[in-house]
Amino acid sequence: MAYGSCVIVTTMSALVSAGFSVVGLFGPSGGDVFERYAASRSIALLIAVLCCLALRSRVAIAALALVMTLVQGFDGVIGVFAHDPAKTYGPFVFAVVNFAALVWLLRSREVGQAAGNPN
Repeated sequence: MAYGSCVIVTTMSALVSAGFSVVGLFGPSGGDVFERYAASRSIALLIAVLCCLALRSRVAIAALALVMTLVQGFDGVIGVFAHDPAKTYGPFVFAVVNFAALVWLLRSREVGQAAGNPN
């Protein structure tokens, strides 16, 4: 249950990040070099999350959940400096939910190991 929740939240976070980056490419500035860099990184993170999902790697999902928590947290900070509530609260909510799912995943593993279950 913890693994599935972490996968879902991390995948949604990566999808939203990639989606907004791609939409930014078609916005008014239409392909500014910084928007292209942001889109390439967001798409790469999404692909990495999907690969980890296919491999069913708890450690890799945990690492990417941490990365997506940081990405969304920094996106929220950028929203604060831009004075844009939509670009502030959404990323901060994703960061908090992703971090909570990560903590749940890591704690469920500790409980399993304490009970003698290595997975």
